[in-house]
Formats: sequence, C-alpha cells, structure tokens
Amino acid sequence: MTSSAKKPGVKRSVQKTGSSISAAEFLSLKQPKGDLLVEVDGKVVSLTSLERLYWPDEKLTKFHLLCYYLLVSEQIMPFLVDRPAILQRWPRGVNAPMFFQQDLESAPELIKTVRLTNLEGRQLDYAVYTTTASLLHFVNLGTIEQHPWHSTIKRLSKPDWIAIDLDPKKAPWDNVLAVALMVKEVCDELSLQSFPKTSGSSGMHIYLPLKPRNEYDRVAEFARLLAAEVANRVPKIATIERSIARRKADQVYVDAMQNARGKSLAAVLTARAKPRATVSMPLTWKQVEKGVKISDFTIKNVPELIAKKGNPWKDFFDSRQTLNRRIEFNLSDCVVS
Repeated sequence: MTSSAKKPGVKRSVQKTGSSISAAEFLSLKQPKGDLLVEVDGKVVSLTSLERLYWPDEKLTKFHLLCYYLLVSEQIMPFLVDRPAILQRWPRGVNAPMFFQQDLESAPELIKTVRLTNLEGRQLDYAVYTTTASLLHFVNLGTIEQHPWHSTIKRLSKPDWIAIDLDPKKAPWDNVLAVALMVKEVCDELSLQSFPKTSGSSGMHIYLPLKPRNEYDRVAEFARLLAAEVANRVPKIATIERSIARRKADQVYVDAMQNARGKSLAAVLTARAKPRATVSMPLTWKQVEKGVKISDFTIKNVPELIAKKGNPWKDFFDSRQTLNRRIEFNLSDCVVS
C-alpha cells in the first residue's frame, strides 16, 4: 500500500482551566445546562451543551447519554480500549444529519491517535479509545454510537473477534432469533463459543472471541464460510445474498462482510441513534431462546439491568479461541457438501 505525502500531526487543543466536578457529582445532577468540566480517570473532560436534545421524542439529552456511558463504562471499555474508532457524529441529535469522521484534525491532549493509511493511500489520524475520559470526549462530540475496529492498535492486522450481523430488513423478528440459534448450533458443532447481542437497531450480532493470531483475510474467509453454512441449513429464513431485491421477504441476511480490516459494527452496550434510545444489549443464549426484543433495552434501563443481573459477556475475553486447520477444514467440508 503506497503512502501519500507526509501529513501534519493532529493539532492539540489546550485543556480548559477551572474547577471540575467528579463523575459521581456529575451523575447526581438534575437536568444541567451549559458546560461543565468533569474529572474521570484522573483526566479532566470538557462537556458542553448538556441540555441539547439528542432524542426529542423521548426528551433525552446529551447529559442523559453521557450519564449512560459513565454508568456502563466498566462493562463497555474492554470492548473499546486500544481500538481505532470510526466516529459517527450526530452533534444535533438523532433527527439531524449524521457524518463520519475517521480523520482527526484536532484533539485535546487526553486523546490518543494512530496514523493509518487507507486503501487510497491517504494517511488518516484515527481516534483511539483509551479510557472512560476518551469515551466521554467522543460522546461530547456527538458520537452517540461507538464503532471500534475488530483489532487493537497493538495487533492491527489481527482481529480478536468474528462478527456476524443478522440483518432482517422485512423478515419477522422470530426468524432473526431462529437464525441466531442456528449460528450457535454450527458454532457448537465446531466447538467454538459464541456470544449473542441485539444490534439495538433491527437485527442481532453474534460474536466469536478470538486469540489475535490470524490475519484479517483468513478470519474474513472463515466468517464467510460460517455464514454460508448457516444459510445452507435454513434457506427458507436465511441467505447470504447481498442484493435486497433478490432476497425473499422472510429471509434474514447473514452478513459476514464486516470482518474486513477497517470495518466495524456497533459495539456491545453502545447506545444507538434510533427511536427510544435503544442499546446493543449483550444476551445469554437462554434469552434468545425465550425471545427477547430490541425494544427491551434502552439507555434508561440497561445500567440497572446490568447492575442487577450482571453482564452476560463478562467472560468474553477469557473465552478467546484459535481458528485452527481442523476447524477450518470441518467448516469447509460442511459448506461444500
């Protein structure tokens, strides 16, 4: 990959001075307005326009969103830390235009960046999640949803999970649940552990934790074979056909295309810029069997649910597995036959 001309560095802004409050004090506020300095992780973060409506119909503001991320930071940060961020910004709320930001031109000192070269040979300064303070800074910019890379900056070319996106379009929700359970069945046969979550939008995501030993191309090919096998087993309700026009109304698209380098999906526990402020909720397979709904989980109730019932994905990184030749051969044999 050919690099472009040398790019100037990210401009570092001077942190505002003045008195700050703690994260606990911030959470205790009632409908604050204007700007505040909040200390978290030993860093002072400037939070602005706290009264700005992000979900007008639900009367939820930027302050409510920041509180949500503070409350779930212990659970979400392991899935963000040291990963480049694809910032999707809604600075005026979910009913206003969104724009992507992959290249940071300026940032405060607390924000880490990594310079990467895209497919066109252009150098980009990606934001990197490091601490809860960095997450709050991105949220303050209007980054309602968190979209991290599948790999960390320490091993950028080697993802540490596979992500399968079940996209229903017009297919019924029961079909999404059934296809998710078929993904689990195939993974179980291959002795691979899988973790389900709602997308928070319209479908579900299934993640397979990996030891970061394989390059993106190999992981992406395995994901493609996995998706194909699922579609082969339940063709009435699942497909790997990318064209919406060629899919049947009841078919769920089993999308493995997001496993390429630089791609991402909405992170587990991220808020979504959708009606009701839904959340991409980590689930147990028993919950999938019983029939959960996307609308069951919002930024208003998820912190309490996690506090009461725990995080179903708490053992995710302890369950990292290796894609060995035996597993790949068995899956290839299934798809071919």
